[in-house]
Amino acid sequence: MPATAIAKATLEQRPIQVTDEIEDGVRVLNPVETAAAQEKAGLLQERFAEWVWEDPERAARLQREYNDRFNAIVLRDYTPEGQRLTLPGLAATFTPREHQRTAVARMLAEPAVGLFHEVGAGKTAEMVMGAMELRRLGMVRKPCVIVPNHMLEQFTREWLQLYPTARILAASSDDLRGDQRRLFVARCATNDWDAVIMTRGAFERIPVSPDVEAAYQEREMDALRAMLANSRDSHGLSVKRLEKAVLAAEERLKERLDGPRDPGISFEQTGIDYLVVDEMHDYKNLRTVSNIRDAAIIGSRRASDLHMKTEYLRDQHGDRVITAATATPIANSVTEAHVMQRFLRPDLLDEAGVGDFDSWAATFGQTVTEIEMAPAGGYRLQTRFAKFQNVPEMLRMWHVFADVKTAEDLNLPAPPLAHRDDGQRAPVTIVVPPSDDLTAYVADLGERAERVKNRQVDSSTDNMLKISTDGRKAALDMRLVSGHRPSDGPTKLDIVADNVARIWADHRTTRYLTPGTEEYSPTPGALQIVFCDLSTPQEDWNIYDELRDLLGRRGLPREQVRFMHEARNDTEKARLFAAARAGHVAVLLGSTSKMGVGTNVQARAVALHHVDCPWRPADLAQRDGRIKRQGNQNAEIQIYRYVTEGSFDGYLWQTVERKAKFIAQIMRGRLDVRAIDDVGDNALSFAEVKALAAGDPLVLERANAQAEVTRLDRLRRAHHRQQDNLRQRCNLAAARIRELDQRRPVLEAALARTIPVTGDAFAMTVNGTRVTKRTDAVAAIARWATQHLPGNPYRQVDLGVLGELAGHTIEATYLPPGSGLGQPARVELRLRDVPLSEASVTVDTITDGHSIGTVRVLENRVAAIPADLAETDRLRADAVDEQHAAETALEAPFKHAAALQAAREALDRIVAVMTDQAAAAPAPETQPPPASPLGRRPGTPRPPGNQLGQHGPGLGL
Repeated sequence: MPATAIAKATLEQRPIQVTDEIEDGVRVLNPVETAAAQEKAGLLQERFAEWVWEDPERAARLQREYNDRFNAIVLRDYTPEGQRLTLPGLAATFTPREHQRTAVARMLAEPAVGLFHEVGAGKTAEMVMGAMELRRLGMVRKPCVIVPNHMLEQFTREWLQLYPTARILAASSDDLRGDQRRLFVARCATNDWDAVIMTRGAFERIPVSPDVEAAYQEREMDALRAMLANSRDSHGLSVKRLEKAVLAAEERLKERLDGPRDPGISFEQTGIDYLVVDEMHDYKNLRTVSNIRDAAIIGSRRASDLHMKTEYLRDQHGDRVITAATATPIANSVTEAHVMQRFLRPDLLDEAGVGDFDSWAATFGQTVTEIEMAPAGGYRLQTRFAKFQNVPEMLRMWHVFADVKTAEDLNLPAPPLAHRDDGQRAPVTIVVPPSDDLTAYVADLGERAERVKNRQVDSSTDNMLKISTDGRKAALDMRLVSGHRPSDGPTKLDIVADNVARIWADHRTTRYLTPGTEEYSPTPGALQIVFCDLSTPQEDWNIYDELRDLLGRRGLPREQVRFMHEARNDTEKARLFAAARAGHVAVLLGSTSKMGVGTNVQARAVALHHVDCPWRPADLAQRDGRIKRQGNQNAEIQIYRYVTEGSFDGYLWQTVERKAKFIAQIMRGRLDVRAIDDVGDNALSFAEVKALAAGDPLVLERANAQAEVTRLDRLRRAHHRQQDNLRQRCNLAAARIRELDQRRPVLEAALARTIPVTGDAFAMTVNGTRVTKRTDAVAAIARWATQHLPGNPYRQVDLGVLGELAGHTIEATYLPPGSGLGQPARVELRLRDVPLSEASVTVDTITDGHSIGTVRVLENRVAAIPADLAETDRLRADAVDEQHAAETALEAPFKHAAALQAAREALDRIVAVMTDQAAAAPAPETQPPPASPLGRRPGTPRPPGNQLGQHGPGLGL
């Protein structure tokens, strides 16, 4: 791969890969060449990072530019302003907490705000107070609050509890169906509302006008055209293909923005001039154009619709247009911070020159492209963020609009977690012993992964994604994958049911206050919340119905076990929530998507159960936030995590918690380092599946060590191949030096015998006749050429000596047409014994007795001899430098030799340990080894983790 191509790809944030063409014309990845090219790209970046600071003047200029862009921001503390707020109209029964007052002050002072507060921090009150203050002060005329579909009734009720005299217009999706949409727009536009509350569905049903949508599409397409044009050369895109790509993207954008429309009804007519968006993390899939393959986002209709309306409001009303609230603005990766900033403060990105994602990523991120096993088998290139750099500057821009409050900051009056058996207040991990069927199934998953790795199965039939999903299902219940209940021992659902039934019995007589009053509710009993994402209620066997049956057998009234899926619209959801708060629901089951956001049923919630593990830290935070929040009347609460030993469960919990810790670091903004490692979306890899199947973490360690040895060995092979190339370059340079050394004396001799023929000193001999005028020379050359040109025009012929000029004999050769593509027949002229003196003219030119072109060509070749001599000296100097550079590089050892040796030794140590364990293990017929979880090696005693409330060792939970 040429150095220019490597440098261009690096600058454009594109993956560096080398492919080979196989017999059927398909190009496949060449891992060795790709690794070598990536190594060179790394060296280029390292050298550039050194070079850029070597010149003091350049370093000072760049430092000033960087500081002007990223270090010219001073963050402001809004706490004093918040304490001075009087908040007219607020109900006397509600006293805002300090962080809520501070949030309102920020909404009044900043053009856009992100209320990124812990779940249960009271963001609803912050949004309500902020919107009312903005309107009271005349800073906005008609704010619109957008809430999740099931939150409309609750949000409206809480708004009126805070501001009883507020004039509120609330609209759900049903309120905007058919002709009702026209009525709503009319009511919204013609009345003086304090606020308009809309569900997401209702908000999306009111489109912008065609002109606004066309302007937005054109602005988005302009950005795409600019990016595609920049990469056209590297991708080999023709103008036609470029426009085709733009049209395809435009169609996708139109499709995302396309929705139900009514003629004459548009978002602009509502008079809305400010947006307050609840649960903003659900809008993170905003269309993002990027050369980083795995960072580009096609985009969702919901996010594109909000972004388009936000940009319209900015065009009409300036920067003060939006407040966004969520407890999890970064759901899975720090790259989502860029999306949030595009919604809230794109001006800060543009002023810093990082408006497009690739510029932001180049400034704050370091990507690494690795060769890994594809889910369908074979190799693929995976580009991910390895670390984030310049972290203080990134966080400074973030905290201009981000009002971040964690649980540590707030110290909210939420009940603490109950003490575990080990004395800690933390979630309880209940380790479920695996059945024989599960152990065999997980082993089979390892064999399936082996077949996928070796490409022995078609990717449409089986791949790593299917294996990961099947592994998660099997960890939950074998009936999800086999249809049969294991015959040996209790299942995870049995243990969940036992625990839920025990807690229900312990708290069935507990009395709770009616929310908003000081009186006890006539209905006793606590509420338990159960989360499960891998199953849904349906006619076939499923987790939900099975768990309700199990609870019924243990004495729980079936009618008090409710599913979130039963509520099909906003009204039914509000009714179900009210029943849960009133004590008529003992167990509420649901998925993260249906019950994880805005479900305020915490008043009686005494326990929360994670039957399975969510993929993202944001999902875990939203789940736990259903019980760990203000308004919970229990003195203590419990959170249970159920982990099936020897399954995928333990590893998934470790991964989610590791991601959560990383995101918490970013959210707090208290980092004192300039670079941090990123945590991406870690789906189970081949090695991880094999480790889980074997029940031995050494399998994963061996796979990782083997991968490192393979990577370094590829670089070693590339180094040896480079050494061969260097030896060839050294030999070629030496040969070139010898050639140039032979050429120089010949040119010196030619220069010494040259006779001046410029101006009136011109003299030339043509075919034995001496002439002193150029016109006579032209005529003589034409006669000579006419006489000597061959009769067969398609054969090259040596024409002999044409004459003499400036002390040099002129020789000629006829070149037939076709010797160059599209070239006519030509005559090559050269000075005898003078290197580099060849020149050619067309037959028409040399036979034209009136064209002086041939004479001028010959005079120029004579005049160029001194320049040719100087060029020879320059070429020789370049060849000497090339030879010296090649010889120096040949002396350099393989820079990763020590790392390769260490990696091989580490692999050998792991293999030796595994070999010793295998030799020490008893024979299968004597004592079959039990399956062991990831984190415990075979041969160690099995912990009694199936006891309720026991914290599972080795799981990192």
